[in-house]
Amino acid sequence: MKAISPRARTNLELILQEIDALCKGLRFPQKKSRRGRKPEYSNKLIVKLVVVQHLLGFTSERSFLRFVPELKCEELSNLPDQSQYNRRAKSLKTITDKLISKMSEGLKVDKSRLRILDTTAVPVIKLSRAPRRKILTDKKQVAIGYCAVQKTHYCGLKLNLLVNQQGVPCRHYLKPANKSDIRCLEEILVEKKNIKDVVLIADKGYISDFNKSWVKDCWRITLITPYRRNQKKTNTKRERQLLKKRRIIETVIGQLKDQMNLEKLRAKSYQGLSSRIDNIIFTFIFGVYFNKKYHRNPLNLKSILT
Repeated sequence: MKAISPRARTNLELILQEIDALCKGLRFPQKKSRRGRKPEYSNKLIVKLVVVQHLLGFTSERSFLRFVPELKCEELSNLPDQSQYNRRAKSLKTITDKLISKMSEGLKVDKSRLRILDTTAVPVIKLSRAPRRKILTDKKQVAIGYCAVQKTHYCGLKLNLLVNQQGVPCRHYLKPANKSDIRCLEEILVEKKNIKDVVLIADKGYISDFNKSWVKDCWRITLITPYRRNQKKTNTKRERQLLKKRRIIETVIGQLKDQMNLEKLRAKSYQGLSSRIDNIIFTFIFGVYFNKKYHRNPLNLKSILT
């Protein structure tokens, strides 16, 4: 990878300052110390490395750690080794959740009741190798499913992403690829119970009159989906206007796949997969927060460090 430009170097310094500001005043949970050497690197440093890694689009932690010295940044001069960085990055969930909550307040995510829901395929194992794989064998976590967009089967996960109308991710859930969109929504509402009192815009995969009445009665959610051509029902004018807002989630998913390499996770365990997806979503939210604070296009993440 080429050295970053002077403008990107300035942005890097601002990013590190912004992470310091976000971490200020937050109490991070202390884990029981594991046997062996004590951690030499702070949680804040690991968060900074994770953000920089995903903004630069690195899928390999080893390659990223080799590249960091080329940034010539004093704050990132003392680095952990690859195995230590991998282990610490996988255990950031409780920390990133607190930072996301703080950024969501700044972005006023809960100001609007409108939410947009979509699913995207996350391939994990090549389809030809899937039947004889020796890792990720639990079919309740990773399975073979069908991607209607690409019109192909794949072995992996289904990412259910919920964003507001500005494109800021509010929630995300992982399901095996063989679950239908409707079934995913039902399980998410029953298991998580953290989506209520919203207008939910979704695609044709969520069409179901029973589903619409069920989510309305039980969860106070108004589910709006487009109808198929062979159906007698049609959308109202207001529904058609709201359905146009679905374009924003397609932009978000495109960014996650193209810039953040969502489809190239390179993990060998379910914990590794879920933690990398969590870190990618966290980095995306941070990128939107950073752009908005410095009066840039919120969803233009590619130009931050390139």
